[in-house]
Amino acid sequence: MMLKPSMNELMKRVGNRYLLVNLAAQRARDISQESEETGESLPDKAVKLALDEIAAGTVVYKPGPKTEVAETVREKAVALDVDLDFDEALLDEDEEDESVEDSEEQ
Repeated sequence: MMLKPSMNELMKRVGNRYLLVNLAAQRARDISQESEETGESLPDKAVKLALDEIAAGTVVYKPGPKTEVAETVREKAVALDVDLDFDEALLDEDEEDESVEDSEEQ
């Protein structure tokens, strides 16, 4: 039994299985919600309709803006008025560990 649209056809459109699943699931939810709001019955299952739309190219993934984790942490630290200096904090911890090890050896 051959499923339509094929996985190869869908992967050409999206390029990533994880992304395909998320895109199809979100679109299927949207289709179901639209159907409930309008009271119209669907000609097929919402997931099938979503996959058909992805294969046809009417639904495409557009990546959102990327944020760096470090930038986000720094922004939150500024908002909370916290002084973060990651490099110095790590160096201080390393120096403390070394001094504890030195004192234990003596």
